[in-house]
Amino acid sequence: MTTYPAWQAGQRITAGRLRSGQPDWTSKPSDEPIASSTTLQADDHLTSPVLGGSAYTFLAQLFIGSGSSDADIRVAFDFPAGSVCHFGGTGAHPGALTSGTSGVVDFFPMRAAAPGGGGDTFLAFGISSAFNTWVRIEGTLAAAADGDLTLMWAQNAPDATETRVLAGSSMEVRRRS
Repeated sequence: MTTYPAWQAGQRITAGRLRSGQPDWTSKPSDEPIASSTTLQADDHLTSPVLGGSAYTFLAQLFIGSGSSDADIRVAFDFPAGSVCHFGGTGAHPGALTSGTSGVVDFFPMRAAAPGGGGDTFLAFGISSAFNTWVRIEGTLAAAADGDLTLMWAQNAPDATETRVLAGSSMEVRRRS
């Protein structure tokens, strides 16, 4: 398996080459709310630059809060046009959580996502009105052009009560080739 960066015998170790193999890690410094909307929007903080012709793996860990278990949350990614992205996630099944109870935890596979969550290329997860919930999403991206890999999200069902992706949620993107 090819790893990035590819080291050659006798090559100098430099700070730049060492940094190039480290993941890009971003974290939300503050809560971000959405109310009464199922239209996917770019997250204000969870984004990472990608280079065309490179392959990446990524992991997003989201802490989600809501005052309503009816809204749930939908999650997708935006990335450069022509790229190939596959992702799946683990979290509560939509509609499975009600006030004060725990629900079914599922693995949701997704294949051949469209940039910006077009079509049905989003995942939906349940949230609770009584406690914060957690979602884990992993995936791969073969970037066709320079641009950004950006988390997108919205309520899965419109509700006037805010759904929030909480401070401390994070995304790690690692270049593989």
